[in-house]
Amino acid sequence: MSNLIQKWGNSQGIRIPKHILDELDMKVGEIVEIIAKDGTICIEKVKSKRTIKELFENYKGNYKPEEEEWGESRGGEDW
Repeated sequence: MSNLIQKWGNSQGIRIPKHILDELDMKVGEIVEIIAKDGTICIEKVKSKRTIKELFENYKGNYKPEEEEWGESRGGEDW
């Protein structure tokens, strides 16, 4: 399938057919990274950053938060 590179404002772009987006599970509004590699253009979905809750949802350890003593302040810190 051929696509035409078109001018959009100060940029250029191509349209990605819906069936390709569906195959790659990409949706309108998602952020992608575009890189040039070995003479080709690679488009990859950017993985979203997970929250701290998501990062530790399967953590089974016994964690107890503790305060650390960092000593006297040096400079303009407000302890």
